[in-house]
Amino acid sequence: MKTFIFSFIWAGICALLSVWLLLYVDAKLNFTEDYFFPWIIDTIHGWGWSVRKITFFALYLVYMITGLHKLFGNGILALIGVVALAIIAILVIAGGYWFVSWLVTLI
Repeated sequence: MKTFIFSFIWAGICALLSVWLLLYVDAKLNFTEDYFFPWIIDTIHGWGWSVRKITFFALYLVYMITGLHKLFGNGILALIGVVALAIIAILVIAGGYWFVSWLVTLI
């Protein structure tokens, strides 16, 4: 049950972030003015719904059905691990350089 609740919430977070990314890309590239997008947007607004909400729920269903949100979570954890290792390596190298330069001044 706990796994399902976490999966439910994580799929919502991933869907929300995907909608924000989609809106950002649309603001930069303006692809909703091309092809059949204006017709779809006008139809959705004509029904009294929001395109953002429809996109959120569609992406939410895609994430819950396919399990892609779990892959994104694993990727984020791996990225955090790689960044932590890089920071530790930089600190060790900087500390080693400081220690060696201190030893050289003692000679």
